Amino acid sequence: MIILRKIKAGALQFVLFVGAIIAVLLMSFLLLTYTHQHFEKKTDVLIEVLRSADYGMAASLMDDFPIGVSHSLDRESDIPITINVKREFWGVFEKRTVLTSHKSTNYSKTALIGGKDDEELPALYVNDHQRPVILVGNAKITGTAFLPEKGLKRGNISGNSYNRSQLLYGRSMKSNSILPNLYPELENHVNRLANKSYVPKGEYLNELPTEGIQNSFEAETLVYKDRVIQLKNIVLTGNIIIIADYKIIVEPSARLKDVLLIAPEIVIQNGVNGAFQAIATESIQVGKNCNLEYPTALLVNKKYAVAAVEQEGQSQFNQTSSIYLDSNTNVNGMVMVLDEAKTRQYIPELKIETNTIVNGEVYCTKNVELKGTVNGMVSTDGFIALENGSVYQNHINNGTINSENLSNAYTGILLASRERNKKVMKWLY
Repeated sequence: MIILRKIKAGALQFVLFVGAIIAVLLMSFLLLTYTHQHFEKKTDVLIEVLRSADYGMAASLMDDFPIGVSHSLDRESDIPITINVKREFWGVFEKRTVLTSHKSTNYSKTALIGGKDDEELPALYVNDHQRPVILVGNAKITGTAFLPEKGLKRGNISGNSYNRSQLLYGRSMKSNSILPNLYPELENHVNRLANKSYVPKGEYLNELPTEGIQNSFEAETLVYKDRVIQLKNIVLTGNIIIIADYKIIVEPSARLKDVLLIAPEIVIQNGVNGAFQAIATESIQVGKNCNLEYPTALLVNKKYAVAAVEQEGQSQFNQTSSIYLDSNTNVNGMVMVLDEAKTRQYIPELKIETNTIVNGEVYCTKNVELKGTVNGMVSTDGFIALENGSVYQNHINNGTINSENLSNAYTGILLASRERNKKVMKWLY
């Protein structure tokens, strides 16, 4: 016998409510699963884009391509990613920017590029002009030295004799009559910078704001130009060029990072701290107690001053050093003097005072007077010592050179011999 019962109408509402909750939970689960998979895929894409940027930078260093032209690279990947690399110069350093993209996902990295030796960095390279290098006092050379055929000898200046047991603390190699060549593209670029007709590309500023400037290397270069520029109480960071017709003065209250200074004469006053490039055509004077961080570059290129000096017959004894590093100063990077003059010189084109340290490289096509310390490498046409009104040719008086004290992470000047061994010097922003 079938018994019929009445069910309250509220039960149907309950069933529908429970069903709706179950449907919402199922939809939420499906949405969560889809979202998780979507973000997982986006994460995988982003990781591959980032990896491709690192790959693009590393792979591009193995090959050179035209300056200013975007160069594409291929990389095997499950995800099709476009890799483009662009080469430029920032001062004396090469600058490379790699851009990777997949659909709407883009990523870029920019770095300063320098060169490294295939083997250990030598301590010294002196051109062979059929005369020895004379060591005096506490002078010391540690590391591999490329020397003239007549090698090293002991010397004496005003009763101060060489007082060490060895002349060289390292290997001796034979040098040639000319210095190792700069990377040709670098040489062409620094010659353009030295030309008075050089006009930097970028957005020109009418004045420098008192609050300072921070400019990304992915943005357009900011340029400030005047006849004489005095930098004080200002912070300048990044993609900025300061160019003067006559002189740039950097006071200790200025904070400069990665900026480019270009002028005939550049004066860095006592107590300046920063990391920047200074490129001059006449002289760079660095005061006492300065600390210039890596990668600093100081360059005097006298290419377009050669003819004028030789025509005027200016007395060599009346000239001052092209680069002068005063006492108790630290320079971490490169110090370079390029001078093509054929006249015989009796003054140092580069003078490094007592208690001053260069951690990096010195490259000078003329004479160096070394009283301080170079932790790294010195490449020069010769040395000179000025003492008590006398000139001592190819003498090192109390100066020291030690390539073993330089960090293995150091990346230096782009020489022609380092063309196939370029490395990232610094990542930019």
